[in-house]
Amino acid sequence: MKDILLKKVEKYSNKDEHEKIISTILNFPRYENDYELSGQLARAYNNNKQYDKAIDTLEMFKEQGITDPMWVYRLAYSYCIGKREYAKAQTYIENILNNAPSDKVDEEVYIDLSDFLIDCLENNSANLSFKERVENFWNWFTENEEKLSNMIDNIKNKTVANSDEITDFVRAGVSLISDELNFNFGGDYEFGFSCQKKQYIFYITPYLVSKLPSQFKDKWKFTPFQIGQSDGFSMNLPDVNKPIHISDIFVAVDYGSEINQTGFNLLLYNEHISKLDDNIAYETFFIMTNFAIGEATSSIYINKLVTSEEKLDHMIPLTDLKQNISDKLKESDRKLFLNPKDRFITFKMEIEHDDKSPLRYEVNFGTTAFHELQNAYYAKNNKLNLALLKMGVFAGFIIMQDNEGINEKTLLNAQKITDEIVASGTTINIGRSIGAFIYIDFIIYDMKDFFTKSTAIFKKYPYKFHLSYFRYNSEIIHYNQL
Repeated sequence: MKDILLKKVEKYSNKDEHEKIISTILNFPRYENDYELSGQLARAYNNNKQYDKAIDTLEMFKEQGITDPMWVYRLAYSYCIGKREYAKAQTYIENILNNAPSDKVDEEVYIDLSDFLIDCLENNSANLSFKERVENFWNWFTENEEKLSNMIDNIKNKTVANSDEITDFVRAGVSLISDELNFNFGGDYEFGFSCQKKQYIFYITPYLVSKLPSQFKDKWKFTPFQIGQSDGFSMNLPDVNKPIHISDIFVAVDYGSEINQTGFNLLLYNEHISKLDDNIAYETFFIMTNFAIGEATSSIYINKLVTSEEKLDHMIPLTDLKQNISDKLKESDRKLFLNPKDRFITFKMEIEHDDKSPLRYEVNFGTTAFHELQNAYYAKNNKLNLALLKMGVFAGFIIMQDNEGINEKTLLNAQKITDEIVASGTTINIGRSIGAFIYIDFIIYDMKDFFTKSTAIFKKYPYKFHLSYFRYNSEIIHYNQL
């Protein structure tokens, strides 16, 4: 009987006959005791815009459904798409995503749930902005500075009773910003953050470090990511009697024309590391390279790492690599950039489009300092947006529309507008593109502040302005209609 009913439900669903699905299930005996049927009923209620009834139906199986991604998807649809009550859905979505099996995260239901979470994070006013998180962190640091100093002193004097206790205490403070943020604590009052292959960190921690309270600037050294320390880093490896120093690693550098002189390929050798499993050797060389030249230099200039089975005559010590990179760049009249956010790449585009294509598909050329984000936009991949939003950071772009056409004056004013917005203090510019409109791209640390200040700036200029989040087919805010 139930199998026959489910076939009817599928038939009606294919024809978008949601009222028939509802009446069919409601007339089925004891449907309210059946998890599968109740899920189909909630789905039909959602499609029929009866969101309260969908929520009531799903809530009957809350204990069972809370770990089921499809149950959470239907509940999220009710709250996010239907009722726009984002806070009520956010906890359910975060719980299911945080516990998603690693081999399932790219399944359609998890991708849809990630998109729902993006809606929640963009629209839930209770979520703290990155600016607010940074303020909370520095308040915590100020209140606990004496205790943190004592911890450093104990580490120096080797009188630490429990290093895990120190780590847990510092982690609690850093978690005021995000649980995803890695850190290093110790040395001579040193507090540094680390990207750990998370490219987006380069665009947010410099703002965090720039807010270091003035009373601590002469004592504490805060770094936004690993800067590079060629004189003092070693690693211990199993079955190796002494630590391996970065000077014990040798590297051959390839800076060939086949990669358009945009990056280096490295061939690395160490008598112990090169004997390890390929994946372990790669990870070890990767860590050591980052410590030698810094995460930013590595991210910008290193294309590929390969393990060598022997030491070659033209290899140099890893400690000399950063200077080698600098020298090679100077030979090509190129500047050594110390942060990806400061390195703008010029690009040209040829994407098939028509009048119905999404924004940015008509772009001809532009510059970007965050090409991973731009690539994600065209790939319709929102993972980067989600990672940023989890830290209270927004990626967005201003659409600048000149009804008389884009000309030299418009471009000059676009630069003035960009400079004024950046000068407001809670955003950085990451690019500009030219198509039917001018697109000005930003990483935004406080959306309310950005919106208020940009609105005041735009009133001085004779153009139409719009705001979009940096994701495919995002909702657009029209400034001139406010």
